Formats: sequence, C-alpha cells, structure tokens
Amino acid sequence: MSTANFPDREVLTPFPYRGAHDHDTAHAGHVVQFYADDAFLLDGLSRFIGTALAAGDGAIVIATKSHRDGLAQRFRARGLDSARALAQGRYIVLDAAETLSKIMLNGLPDAARFADILGSVVAQASAAAESVLPRVAAFGEMVALLWAQGKAEAAIQLEGFWNELGRTHSFCLHCAYPMHLFDREEHGESFLKICAAHGGVIPGESYTTVAGEDDRSRIIAGLQQKAQALATEIATRRRVEEELRRSKADLEALVEQRTMALRQLSARLLTLQDTERRRIARELHDCLGQYLVGLKLNVDMLRQSPEREQLWEEAEELMQQCISEVRTISYLLHPPTMDAAGLPSAAQWFVEGFSQRSGIKVSLSVSPDLDRLPDLIEVTLFRVLQEALTNVHRHSGSSTAEIRILRADERVILEVIDNGCGINPDLLARFRQMGNGMGVGLTSMCERVRDLGGNLQIDSHRSGTTVRITIPVTPDSVTENTGS
Repeated sequence: MSTANFPDREVLTPFPYRGAHDHDTAHAGHVVQFYADDAFLLDGLSRFIGTALAAGDGAIVIATKSHRDGLAQRFRARGLDSARALAQGRYIVLDAAETLSKIMLNGLPDAARFADILGSVVAQASAAAESVLPRVAAFGEMVALLWAQGKAEAAIQLEGFWNELGRTHSFCLHCAYPMHLFDREEHGESFLKICAAHGGVIPGESYTTVAGEDDRSRIIAGLQQKAQALATEIATRRRVEEELRRSKADLEALVEQRTMALRQLSARLLTLQDTERRRIARELHDCLGQYLVGLKLNVDMLRQSPEREQLWEEAEELMQQCISEVRTISYLLHPPTMDAAGLPSAAQWFVEGFSQRSGIKVSLSVSPDLDRLPDLIEVTLFRVLQEALTNVHRHSGSSTAEIRILRADERVILEVIDNGCGINPDLLARFRQMGNGMGVGLTSMCERVRDLGGNLQIDSHRSGTTVRITIPVTPDSVTENTGS
C-alpha cells in the first residue's frame, strides 16, 4: 500500500499499537485506558487507529461526538486520508450513545443484539481491509457512558460481551474511562472488575509519562503509602460514623420515649384535672347548693310568715351546714392539719369523716416512730389514702376497712385493706402488666408513687383487697419538712 498520504509515517508504531507514550507493555486483544485529559487519550488513539489505517487494516471508532471530532482533527493534522478508508468501508465511525441504545433491552445490554450488531460491524471492517493478514483496530466508549449513568454492572457486563465477541472475530479493542468517574470509595470493587475484564491496563497519564523504572517504583511506593493511610482513615471514619449512627438512633429512641411519656402524662393530667373539677362541681351542687337553696327559701318565707323564730332557727342550721360543707371540701382539697401536725393527723381526720359519710367502719393504725416526712411524700400518701378509700366505698361493697401507716428501715408503707368482693382478675392482670385498665384513680395513684421512686402493689381475692404503697425515705429527708 502506498504511503504518500501519510507524511508523518515515521511516528506511527507497528500494529498492534504500543501503549500511550511508549508504555512498556504491548497490549494485544482487549485493553483499557484510564485518563484525566482528553488530549492525552486522543493523541494515543490517533496513533492506534492511524497505524491500523496506514497499514491497510480495518478500524472501528465508537465514540462521543467530541472524541470523534478530536480524532478527525488529529488525522488531518498528520495528513492521514481517513475519508478514503471511510469510503472503502474499512474505517467505520459510530456514535457511542446511538449504538448503545440499539443493544440495550430493559435497561441492560442484550447479548444477542450486541453480537448481531457489533459482530456485523467487525466483520465489515475486516472484509474491507487491504492488508495481507486483515486485522481490525477498534475503540469503544459505550462502557464509559454506562458507567457515567451509574450503571456499573451493565458496563462490566458489556465488557464481557466484547470478550465473547473476540472468540469468534479477530480484532484489537481499546476501551477508555475518564478517571474522574472513579472518585468514590465504593467504586473500588467495580474498578477492579473492569481491570480484570481486560488483557491489559493503561494507567493515567501521570504514571505513563514517567521515564525511568526508579521513578515509577518511587511513585508506586508513594501510592501504596497513601493507600494505606487512606484505608486507615476510612476505617476510622466508618467507626466514627457507626458510633454516631448508633448514638443518633439511641437519642432518637430516647426522645421518642420521652415525648410519648410526656404526651401520656399530659393526657393523664388533663383527665385528672377534669375529673377533680367534676367531683368538686358535684359536691358543690349536691351538698352546698342544696343547702343554699333551702336557705334562700327560708329567707323568703321569713319575709311573709309570722312564725319567724322557727324559720330563723332552720336558716341558722342551714347556714351552719353550708359552712361545714365548705370547710369539708376545702379540707379534702388540702387538709390544714397536714401542714401543722403531719400525715397521721390528716389521715385521722379524713378517716373519721369518711366513716360518718359512708357508713363503713374504718380503723387507723400508725407506727409510733413515724416522723415528719417531706411534704411531697405526705401529700402523696394522703391522696392515695383518699383514692383507695373512695374505691372501697364505690366498688368493693365492704363493710369495714383497715388503714396501716408503717415505717420500716428507709421506707414508709401505707396499706388499705377491705373485706369486699375483690377485683376482676383480668383487669388486675392488665393493670400489673401495662399500668392501666383500672380507671383514672388507680392509674393516678400508680403515677404519683412511681414519681417518688416507690411502687404500688395490689393483692385481691374474693374475700377482699389489699393496696400496699411503699415509698423510699432517705435518713435525712425527715428534716426537709418545714413543719417538723
């Protein structure tokens, strides 16, 4: 073949082409090149494809438009008549994206389409070659497009299709990937798979342009040190990230638990508040309200009746009852004797009044060594006593009740015992397991005691129920009560 059309023939290397910038290893078959600069890729590619065309061999370029244009520009600069090879059909130029679309099926390259389309292209270039032993030099970057689209497995699969095609067709394939596509840690495994799919690997220009073996060895040693340092840094970062994830998860779980607890507490407080308001309203309406109505009627009758003395006596009695009822409601809300004399006095006053109002005989026993307790503990025990006796009156059907207030070591114990019908076992089991299911009263008792670090225990059977409250008391806590 004449070489008149190739004035720079002397720079063209024999086929198969030796790597860019005279890289040490001649790669025949399937070679991959990683590059940072397009100019570096195109300079080497122009020698690879140009050598094949100058020798009369076939050539195939499946590339992006910018690379096709850059390659054509370099051919013109070197005086290579690629138009003649194109006309002969031994030089075939295809758009990478368009060709890729023809072999894709359901988002992946299809083996049958690939073999049919690319096999025909290789066969055409080989048949049109003018050399004695027809050979084909091919360049393709469809795999680089797949990788850029985030389809790493599809790119690796397409590399495998090229290898399979090499079993039935003779060609030398040069693939190329921009190095910036492999800038993340998770790319490492796929990067190695790509290298393994090729018979030769051409590293980036920063390595291939190094002249001597000593310099390359130094570079390799430096890269190994950086890789080790990076691996250590990555391991440390992963450990820190994992600890942060665990801490964040624990914190989120704790916040969620606290938020839920606050929501439940808020709901319970509102319920308790509403219940207490209803109770006070009922007491005022049913007792004090009736007395005041009677008092008003008597006053109206006093204005019209000559029997004023008897009506004045009745009015005075009603006023006394009103005063007594107001005092009782006030005492129930907060017994004044609690501040002055402590829990035993307040409990004795409440028990006596409860027995009179309910008809239930109640006995109270208090440990003689029971000192004054912190205000919050005394108020809590009094409220629990109120609620427990109210439940005895409303639900148990008991004729008697026994109250015990004991001091044992660093604990104070309150027991309320009745001889009533007992509590439904299912309700009691649910209360023990979940802390609810038995109404607002017992739930509020449990919450009050739990807030002080104590516990509430309920033992119930057909012959009665025992409610036992235990609250811890520190040795010096008795001095905290300002009334002691």
